[in-house]
Amino acid sequence: MTRATTRIDQIVFRWRARSATGGHDGVGPDATSLPESAVAWWDERLALRITRAPGRNERASLSYLRVDGNGVILHKVPARDDKGRPGAAVAHAIIGPAELVSVPLALGLEHWPGWAGRSGPEAYPPGRLPAVAYAELREHADAVNARGVADPGPAFDELLSRVLANPAAPLTVVLPDAPATALVRGLLDVLGDARELTFAANEDDDTDPDLPRLVFLDAVSGGSGYAATRERLYAGQPGNRVEGFAQQLADMWRKGGAAEVAPLRGGRSLAGAADVRQWQSDVVVGGRILGTTLLQAVTSGQAAPEHLELLTTEAGVRQIEAEAAKLNDGDLATAYQSWQGGTPLATRFPGAAQVVTRLVVQRAMRSGASKTLRETLRRSAFDPGLVDTHLRNWAAHGRNAGAAPAAIVELVQLAASFGVPPALQSPGIRALTDRITLADLIELANRHTGSDPQMTELLLSAAEARRFDPGVLDLAQTALERTDFLIYCIPYLPGDPQVAQDRWYRLLLAVFGPELATDDGRVLHDVLKFLAREDAPEVPPALAFALRRFPPTIVGKARVDQLAARDFYLAAGLGDIWPERAELLLAERRSRLRERERPVSAGTVTRSVAAPPPGRGRVSPVPPRLLLVLAGVALVIVAVAAVVIFSLQGGTQ
Repeated sequence: MTRATTRIDQIVFRWRARSATGGHDGVGPDATSLPESAVAWWDERLALRITRAPGRNERASLSYLRVDGNGVILHKVPARDDKGRPGAAVAHAIIGPAELVSVPLALGLEHWPGWAGRSGPEAYPPGRLPAVAYAELREHADAVNARGVADPGPAFDELLSRVLANPAAPLTVVLPDAPATALVRGLLDVLGDARELTFAANEDDDTDPDLPRLVFLDAVSGGSGYAATRERLYAGQPGNRVEGFAQQLADMWRKGGAAEVAPLRGGRSLAGAADVRQWQSDVVVGGRILGTTLLQAVTSGQAAPEHLELLTTEAGVRQIEAEAAKLNDGDLATAYQSWQGGTPLATRFPGAAQVVTRLVVQRAMRSGASKTLRETLRRSAFDPGLVDTHLRNWAAHGRNAGAAPAAIVELVQLAASFGVPPALQSPGIRALTDRITLADLIELANRHTGSDPQMTELLLSAAEARRFDPGVLDLAQTALERTDFLIYCIPYLPGDPQVAQDRWYRLLLAVFGPELATDDGRVLHDVLKFLAREDAPEVPPALAFALRRFPPTIVGKARVDQLAARDFYLAAGLGDIWPERAELLLAERRSRLRERERPVSAGTVTRSVAAPPPGRGRVSPVPPRLLLVLAGVALVIVAVAAVVIFSLQGGTQ
């Protein structure tokens, strides 16, 4: 019967004769503060807990139970019935909300003078009783719990070891005259959260159903009954094993009680064996409990010799790595100052120092790393190769497959700030740039021209190193056109015109491959047409020179030269010669057609081929077709001369 209230009720159970109850003889509710409607409900719930078997000891029994969200403190003493026979009891139950009627309250009320079993019948006459004053109970319990508890001896170590193995398992402790409350107080101090803990001290047996989790018996008698579902600890028996973790916790408790163990336990809840194992893993290093982390103990010079010895093993190095990984950036930077290269700790424990340094590098390379951590790393003496290795691992990890090109560039810039050469010769840098498409390399290089020339050169080098891929030709050509073929990028990088034209040539080769040198010249025509558009910027001579390296014929090269000459004439205020390009193209096309008309078979030349056609009248000394060819050649010569003159003037300037 759950009641959302702060009211603390009480029931006194005593022997009642049939004449008094109108039913049967036995122990039952004789005085209570509960509403009449709740008495029968509580009588049924506590019926198995309020009796004492005959022939047992005469000591009082104290229990703490949980019933439907309520806490119940039950104190009972042996008594006799109205005929003087043993087996009856005087049981006094304190009932209230579990957050008020708790295990600590029960432990503090063990010797409370207000128990009915310690008073005469006149203190709790049959009938109605007032509710219990919670403040009075709490004051008494706090005063008792504030005093130190007597050491229960080796039985506590055995009990703690068994409980830590499985905190949720029902357990019976068989120990004559067991200091049950002292044992439970010790468990409470070590385990902390006792909301699910219930106990019964000085019980008669452990064969009943619905027993508390911990039951203390003087001895076992009778059949197994429900005890078959419980473990039994025969305290003090030879062969009882105490695990090392439990033994160390017991020693800590003896040294300082709850105050000594609480910081080690922290805020964890030990509800099951897995929670205990995790706790042990967190605080035990080299078989010994550390009040602080091993990293902190070693850094501050407080580590024991066995802990220092542990640092020379793989287990110790793994422990340092696990603890350092849990630090925030500021604490990690502080710890790194003691472990960086050249320090006494790094000299004595190089393995541990390496994992700390590696972790600092990994953390510093994150996008959200603190400025303090990065500056600490930059000021230290560390191997930049660790950063390069981190870049390779980052590039190989599947979770980074979707990283944006701009984010990759930021990672490269960060690595360069830590001393990694921003060049393709660095494996990590190469691994990162390989993750960027050719089109993105072109656009990113153009974007970083004014702000970071070093990064621009790296991105261009990565683009120039790509093999031609027809599958990305369209995207790469679009990127070139969006950036005006890097006209505002490559000329502003270090190097003379020869270096610039070489850059352009390798880049064009990566984008277009052999397409710029085909016989039909269509791709070259598209490039020249884009560069010659009305709003296009002036074409640098280095770009023109790189383009003219692709056409295999002198006529094809002349088409590029005409583009360079056009800018030269326009800059001088002269007319645009680009429309004349149509005549040059026509001449080139006729030349190709004439080549195709030539006979391909070998043998005797026929008269019709060898002999000139018969003429009528005066024959023109120069055929018209030859005149067209000569005109085209003359135009080529003019264009070449213009380029040479333009180059000489540019060199003089």
